[in-house]
Amino acid sequence: MALVQKAIIIGAGAAGLLLAHYLLRRGDQYCLELYERRPDPRQGEMSQARTFPISLQERGRKAIREIPGLEEAIAAQSVFCQGTMIYRPKSKPRRIPRQNQILCTDRNELVSIILQELTNRYSSDRLKIQFDCTCTQVDARAKTVTLESNTKEQFTTSYDVLVGADGAKSVVREFLVQNTSLECEQHYVPDAYKSLGVSRINSEKGLSAEPDLIHAWTLDNNTRLLLVPQPGDRLQGTLIFNAENNPLEGFSTPEQVWELFQEKFPLCGELMTMADADTLWKRQVARILTVRCDRFHEGDSILLMGDAAHAVSPSIGQGCNSALEDVLILDKLLDRYRDDWRQVLPQFSEQRVPDAHAVQDLSDYSFPRNKRLIFEFFLRLQVGRLLHRWFPQRMKPFVFDLVLDSDVSYSEVLRLNQGWINKVKRSVS
Repeated sequence: MALVQKAIIIGAGAAGLLLAHYLLRRGDQYCLELYERRPDPRQGEMSQARTFPISLQERGRKAIREIPGLEEAIAAQSVFCQGTMIYRPKSKPRRIPRQNQILCTDRNELVSIILQELTNRYSSDRLKIQFDCTCTQVDARAKTVTLESNTKEQFTTSYDVLVGADGAKSVVREFLVQNTSLECEQHYVPDAYKSLGVSRINSEKGLSAEPDLIHAWTLDNNTRLLLVPQPGDRLQGTLIFNAENNPLEGFSTPEQVWELFQEKFPLCGELMTMADADTLWKRQVARILTVRCDRFHEGDSILLMGDAAHAVSPSIGQGCNSALEDVLILDKLLDRYRDDWRQVLPQFSEQRVPDAHAVQDLSDYSFPRNKRLIFEFFLRLQVGRLLHRWFPQRMKPFVFDLVLDSDVSYSEVLRLNQGWINKVKRSVS
């Protein structure tokens, strides 16, 4: 069997960079080239509007743990959280503890650490990384890709294996949709969001948010606020709302933003400065694109993974975790088939597509929107934990606990909770 000599990865996000770690550790038969259209995150030039908080659970952490020392390096720049505090109007905050700690970090910080560890471990004769470089064309027959630098210089390079890890708007996937039988559905979720950050502590008022909990607010109009602890006593998060009902629409001053938070999100409002409000007011509204493909490969040499293959709503924090899990599953298949990509790629699609479709349903319909089902959700959560504690072999925890505290496959989690998911889906329709 001819061994792969050269792998090209388009997209140097968390999944693409972790894949580079996995492939290079397999031995000298691999040399890698990574191309990323954005700047090097270590240079501090990436827009803060692009970053967002990430909560790494057992799935993602298990994949990272395979690379010695990598989880420790990430943990040194992260915060461990023990659960979530949920705030609702006219109700007492509800604390939902987690069985396993959640590793909370920032997207740009996570990418920077994985990247730095990669360049520290491997020399330039096996690893080439180029930022500010966009993939413009794929020639599957010739096994070449054409790329363009930020100075508009174009060049073509060949590959033995091409991996599209270039996000929800993947150029590699688009090539496959246009030129092969790959079927792909893309939809913007009804929600839009703005990212924001505040200090965790207001020393003047003697206030602070608990440092080891994710803080979440839900208003009656389905506007939600999620704040995740970060190093340096910061909270980084997102304000999520229906794209047709922006709560900041029509505001003309940051003072109006600050007043809204004082009223609707009291603790966050007390921690928010006028500068924080001004930054949030000026920040552009972002939309979330979901991706659903019928397979993740083409032939014996092209693979899609991460958001390029299965972008999902961030509502239960599985985008990054599922992308990192992709890498771990691919690595196991490479072991099983001794790096024979002709066998690995179809097996990856066969194993991963059902999980990808399942995590999309779980992300869209695990947490309900109407009040009656929200009450039922918490009741099911409590009863599920109790029954699992009494009968661990017979009773599985409720959907959230299975997703966040275990590495049970997404398709199995969906099978065990299909009745609940269908109920929430009907309530949305």
